[in-house]
Amino acid sequence: MSTGTLDSRSWEKIILGTAGLGGVWKSVDPDLSVATILHALKEGIGAIDTAPAYGDAELFVGQAIRHWKGKPPFISTKVGRLKTYTSDQGRYDYSPSALINSAENSLQQLGISQVDLLFLHEPAAIPPPQIKAAVEQMLVFKETGITKKIGLGGNYPSLFKNYLEAGIFDVVMEYNRLNACCTDAIGSSLAACTDNGISYWAASPLYMGLLGRRFQEFTQSAPNWLDRAAIVTALRLEKIAHTHQLPLSTLAIRFMQTIAFPINIVLGASNQQELDQTLVALKMGPLPAALFQEILECINEKKYNKI
Repeated sequence: MSTGTLDSRSWEKIILGTAGLGGVWKSVDPDLSVATILHALKEGIGAIDTAPAYGDAELFVGQAIRHWKGKPPFISTKVGRLKTYTSDQGRYDYSPSALINSAENSLQQLGISQVDLLFLHEPAAIPPPQIKAAVEQMLVFKETGITKKIGLGGNYPSLFKNYLEAGIFDVVMEYNRLNACCTDAIGSSLAACTDNGISYWAASPLYMGLLGRRFQEFTQSAPNWLDRAAIVTALRLEKIAHTHQLPLSTLAIRFMQTIAFPINIVLGASNQQELDQTLVALKMGPLPAALFQEILECINEKKYNKI
């Protein structure tokens, strides 16, 4: 199996996500999480995404960048969703004062005076009457130098459409809407971002583990958030991957690289082993056109019920 290389422009499209490294999915060894972040930087990844809601991720990122002697990485974090160690029990506070406290605490945890990008986390969770004030506070963060750019961090409701069209946000990051199981974003949010000059970040390229280490678990006992159509598609993708002698996760990562639209990919490794597996897949490059088309046809046949 070729390990190849990525050019500098390709690396610029890759972001290290830190939810798993922070302890959201399971308990982690702090030293190993910090070491994994440093390993990512050494391998050429130059951007790190974190959040207060990702367990101790901000603390670990701060420790890693203090040890890092190379070019400072691009750092993004979030406000709105509060610190927690579980992914399915979110706590939120979108009041301006809470957003300010969150941003200030993030800078302290990270050990920096400014982030490159600050996301409004989980915009779909914001009560509609609070949206205007929250967006205004995000603009204040940008105007006062807390952050260079602002974004929406999570799948957003239609109430944010006008803000996107007005050019308020620089980046949109969504999850589970663009991967080898689902391309819903292409005809909607991704197209809107492209039309409005907004960068699009695709998180969860392995569909929260369905296309990776949690394939057996999820296909045998699906969590409530995962619908039957996705399970059917994943099972068919696994057969395609086997036919082409590729791990399912490798197929999924390379699928993301083959998408013609301008996207950034947020990796979700929970440890160095998972990160290395993803890096090997990335270095193999985009999929052959015929295999990419086969996956697209698989996605478009979600109603197929016979495995």
